[in-house]
Amino acid sequence: RTQKFDFKPISLNDISTYLKGILISEKITYDDEGICLISQKADGSLRDALSLLDQVIAYAGKTINVEMIRDVLGIIEENVFLDVMKFINEKNHQELIMFINKLLNDGFSISDFISGFNEFIRHCMLCKGGNSEIHNLSEDSIKWLKSDCQFSTVDILRMLDLSLQFESNLKHISQPQISLEALFMKLALLESSIDIAQVLSGKKNLDTPVKKPTTSTPSATRPNQPEEKEMQLPVEKATPDKEPESISEPKDESHST
Repeated sequence: RTQKFDFKPISLNDISTYLKGILISEKITYDDEGICLISQKADGSLRDALSLLDQVIAYAGKTINVEMIRDVLGIIEENVFLDVMKFINEKNHQELIMFINKLLNDGFSISDFISGFNEFIRHCMLCKGGNSEIHNLSEDSIKWLKSDCQFSTVDILRMLDLSLQFESNLKHISQPQISLEALFMKLALLESSIDIAQVLSGKKNLDTPVKKPTTSTPSATRPNQPEEKEMQLPVEKATPDKEPESISEPKDESHST
């Protein structure tokens, strides 16, 4: 028989603490930011975190830092995604496409890029929605979202939906780079959403009838305008009917004999 066990994901702090214990016992120097990146990449799985840590140690040796971890695991810095969001916010699709192509030419894979971008948009959505305890953004990203970002929470949610659809279909796309460029062109040209409550409120104001003023204004009359008189038709006088002329009978002129 096959038994299935659903394990709960391990918290980020617990994974980081366990990895730090291993590094201390192995006398390997590290920095906290790098260990945090490995824990985030593991996504709640301690086994995946240990596998990623083995890859980093095999590459870096006895000293590991955040730059080495990014190179080994293909993790893109947050400020890169912040620059992408700035291009989208400014609707500068030409510079945006050139920027993305430069990243791909530098050796970053499309899957790593879109995965990191989706994670960044998720944190932007949480921060924009007021969930300050959940998001994991730098001070620069938070400052930009509060001051210069023109996107609403609904706009960021629409962007995340389009980007997640692309990531889910990435394995079945024959030309992924062209599709990636088309995606970010669409994001840069995406119109801002309209609040339906404001639309209904504006429609309600338009439907409200305007009251007419109570004071009556005299009607303007045209000067030197002759008054129109009622046209009278000529009445024909009735003529009496003529009596028919009497016809006299002819006299008998015969003589008596």
